[in-house]
Amino acid sequence: MVSETVAGKRPLFFYGWVVVAVGFVTLGIAFGIWYSFSVFFLAIIKNFGWSRAAASSIFSVFIISQALTGLLAGHLQDRFGPRVVIPVGTVILSICLALTSQAQSLWHFYMAYGVFAGAGVSLLAFSSHSAFIPKWFERKRGLALGIAMSGIGFGMLLLVPLVEKSITAYGWRATYLYLSGLVLFVAGPLNVIFSRRRPEDLNLRPNGDDPEEKDKISRRSMIVKVVDQNWANQDWTLKKAISTQRFWSLLMAFFFGSWVYQGVLLHAISAMVDCGLQRESAAYYFGILGIVGAGGKILFGYLSDVLGRERITVLAGIFVVAGIFCLMGMTAGTGLLPLFFAILFGLGYGAAAPVFPSVSADIFLGNSFGLIFAVICIGGGVGGSLGAFISGYLRDVSGSYSFSFYLYFISIFLSCLFICLAGPGKVRRMVLLKRMRSM
Repeated sequence: MVSETVAGKRPLFFYGWVVVAVGFVTLGIAFGIWYSFSVFFLAIIKNFGWSRAAASSIFSVFIISQALTGLLAGHLQDRFGPRVVIPVGTVILSICLALTSQAQSLWHFYMAYGVFAGAGVSLLAFSSHSAFIPKWFERKRGLALGIAMSGIGFGMLLLVPLVEKSITAYGWRATYLYLSGLVLFVAGPLNVIFSRRRPEDLNLRPNGDDPEEKDKISRRSMIVKVVDQNWANQDWTLKKAISTQRFWSLLMAFFFGSWVYQGVLLHAISAMVDCGLQRESAAYYFGILGIVGAGGKILFGYLSDVLGRERITVLAGIFVVAGIFCLMGMTAGTGLLPLFFAILFGLGYGAAAPVFPSVSADIFLGNSFGLIFAVICIGGGVGGSLGAFISGYLRDVSGSYSFSFYLYFISIFLSCLFICLAGPGKVRRMVLLKRMRSM
């Protein structure tokens, strides 16, 4: 890479996009493993004869563990950056997946996969990347996060069907060993070589802007406008942030949003099998959901920059509701409803990954943002854990997922409401400018 300071020339491309590309691959691996549990879920139930509530509780422990470890991940990212934190996470996750392959009882799964694999994932997944990628971008923050987070969808598209085939051919234990090797030998080295914590480490500025153009009239069509100077100029620490209404609104938005997303993503394959689909077909549609979600992350991430976080959150919520309606209406001969579910829910769910950290950065960006965002994500961890477990429990008790679907509708409405109450657009928002020649 050519530094801006060499011979007074700017680099051919902004290194922040390299950071985004590495994040794309890392998140694809991490979340491909995360959401492949929806396939392991049925295999483990068949192997051990457990109830759906018992098997769901493994995933619930996993979500809680990754959310709580997010506190450490955010702090470590603020201090050491991704070249240290993410490789350490890959080693921990790889070891834990190998241990999971040898599990013989429920408590083995709780410890190996739930507690320790959850902690490993936290060091290289959502909270970790959300702590440093926003520092590289201002104008295109939502788009950059959307592209990086779209790796989640590609991981779901590629890994979940492959995991299903591997389980069928070699068994779930061997499949966990294969995933262990993938984490250790791909994600770890990639981040050691290419990841960076912030543009200043490479003598760059956010967005790759030229420092010499600081006082010139912008050629850009859009800029970030600080609406509330007093708020934006605060040196936000965790102690100061938790004393604000906006912090708790964000935490509750994450809680209710994760209730829906983790509940649906864990039980979607099981719900489709209940409706008469074969497990392989259900895994196929789940893969489509993942790739559509990747597109949703990029699309809604970009639109949130242009149209505002609040509007896009509500729009995405409408897509989520429509997708769940399709899942509710499935029967053995439902034709296109599984595809409509994958497309509509995938698009709507895709907005969460770029919009949630973008909203938080708009409000609390600063030196302690990684730690602040990690605490906010605890709300998401608790909500996702409860959504996954209660959905399984209600399925065991009632024999269907109907009650869970109605809870999802309520939860997505509340998530959108709390984002609007947080009001990120009242702190920072994008505004259009006419193109002008520099002075």
